[in-house]
Amino acid sequence: MNKVVRTLQLLLVLLLLITAPFTALAYNEAPMLRELVEAGKLPPVEERLPKEPLVLEPLNEIGQYGGTLRSATTEPNTWQADGHAHLRLPYLLWVDRSGSEVVPYFAKGYEFTDENKTLTLYLREGMKWSDGHPFTVDDILFWWEDQILNDELTPTKPNIWKAGGELAKFEKVDDYTLRIRFAAPYRPILSYIAYWGSMQSNMFQPKHYLKKWHIKYNPEANELAKEEGYEFWYQAFRAHADITPAQTDLNLPTLNPWMIVQRNPSRIVLERNPYFCAVDTAGNQLPYIDRIVVDVVERETLVIKATSGELDFAGMSLEVTDTPVLKENEARGNYTVYLWPSTMPAEIGIGFNLAHKDPAFRDIYQDVRFRRAMSLAINREEINDLVFFGQGVPMQATIHPDTSYFKEEWAQAYAQYDPDEANRLLDEMGLNRGPDGWRVRPDGTTLVVTVDYSNTLPFGHETLELVKSYWEDVGVKVSLKAHERSLYTNMYEAGDVGVGVWHLDRMIESKVNLPDLTKFNPKSEVAWGWAWKHWLDTDGAAGEEPSGKAAEAFLAFMDAFKRWYNARSEEEYLQIAEEIWDNQAENLWIIGTVGLSRHPILKSNRLHNFPEECPWGDDMSWWRIAYPELWYLK
Repeated sequence: MNKVVRTLQLLLVLLLLITAPFTALAYNEAPMLRELVEAGKLPPVEERLPKEPLVLEPLNEIGQYGGTLRSATTEPNTWQADGHAHLRLPYLLWVDRSGSEVVPYFAKGYEFTDENKTLTLYLREGMKWSDGHPFTVDDILFWWEDQILNDELTPTKPNIWKAGGELAKFEKVDDYTLRIRFAAPYRPILSYIAYWGSMQSNMFQPKHYLKKWHIKYNPEANELAKEEGYEFWYQAFRAHADITPAQTDLNLPTLNPWMIVQRNPSRIVLERNPYFCAVDTAGNQLPYIDRIVVDVVERETLVIKATSGELDFAGMSLEVTDTPVLKENEARGNYTVYLWPSTMPAEIGIGFNLAHKDPAFRDIYQDVRFRRAMSLAINREEINDLVFFGQGVPMQATIHPDTSYFKEEWAQAYAQYDPDEANRLLDEMGLNRGPDGWRVRPDGTTLVVTVDYSNTLPFGHETLELVKSYWEDVGVKVSLKAHERSLYTNMYEAGDVGVGVWHLDRMIESKVNLPDLTKFNPKSEVAWGWAWKHWLDTDGAAGEEPSGKAAEAFLAFMDAFKRWYNARSEEEYLQIAEEIWDNQAENLWIIGTVGLSRHPILKSNRLHNFPEECPWGDDMSWWRIAYPELWYLK
């Protein structure tokens, strides 16, 4: 009997060791933080970490502390930046390196129950903001109750949180447990939370810091806003809450591995967060790298800095056409160039605004024959050769080929180079050529298609110059206009973009059915029907009711997506998927060009734990999937 008891006691001890918090290990910290602890300016590392920190396994080896990571961007406020955009902004949940499994990050775990209608999130007890204040469920509820549910801050409630047409219900179980209930089964929400949908400002905010600018907590918030140069409290609140690359309040607490500590028009500097919640498998608090410096330069200068060995990594501003010169200078610049596979079925997607303000353009763009003609006029093989060095796949805009229900016919729909058929369709529409060879609108004026796009869009300039030549070969005159990204955004939201352009991201299986987050949302950057979708989103209170030749097919497309998000069974999910992508192949709401290319990624030879290959695209949050908190300099 004693032997049985002792055996049970030993098993109990082993079980306790296996399930014990990670605190059984001694923690280490960066020398720059140790100095602050010794000076009495920071508490010890054990007090800065949560009881159960996030444990990340290095790609190759345990790293070493220190150093400044050198980076550059062409615009200080864009998500297309390397050093201070996606790289520094993790989420509550994330995915493993394969991108296939949802894993803990800021949250230590989750449960999805009640036929995918109830999601429970478990936070890390003792986790802290960068100023040392505790991070709890209250910071998520502050975002939900005081930001999303506040009509002045959020007049239109986000569709992503409306399963079954009803807003989700957030319930605090305790300080570290949150329960979210949905009115209908809602499988997509898990992918959304394991993505930028749960980064700071998208699902949580530092309540202790921001409440002074909120009218609910500070009756004098309007007066404070006016002192700061704003007209209303909610304008000041948004400014102070901004954690995007355009962040201006550098005192804003964060959970991120690095914080922006300095910025001016030519340089942005980040430093490590002393309260970051992660450690490596040896108990070293992450990140390894102390600082990140981001220089703001012209793209030509950025490439020169890269080839001269002045950057430790680069990707967002590089293009396939840079590959030869980057490879030629590898030895001189002491760096290595990798070619990471793109996740995007269309590096450049083009959409004609169905709600164009000009009735003549609206009538033309709504005619499916015009969209098919414009697609058939594009020589995708030539674009692939000249812009992508043969590394891409000429195809129509559709889902990623690795998706389980993919059909090759969707990728080939009106994607052949057939200028004769394009001319026939344009003639059939009555868009005849004038004496100068250009096609003429019904009102007798020359048909000039204006294509607006962001000047930071990779492959935009080169691809669109070729598209312009193809369309002009069939008699459609084209004007290309590149804009700074924020201006482009303001333009398409105001309905001032006739033809919009963006890449087709979020088309892999785990992302493509995220509500309204693909470019097939008419309010996306492609902006192919912003006013119509705004009418649907506001139940007719704003925007414009769909009307005209394309309205019926458009509404069927939107309705199918709505049903898809709340599919109750796998059979229903697959059936609706086929309906959606058949509709796109028939109507060409977005026209694809070339996708699935290989993108040049530069890595300094002094940078380690950096993968040789990763999926490249927004689907995997760009640099996030490479786990930059584990990179180190040697």
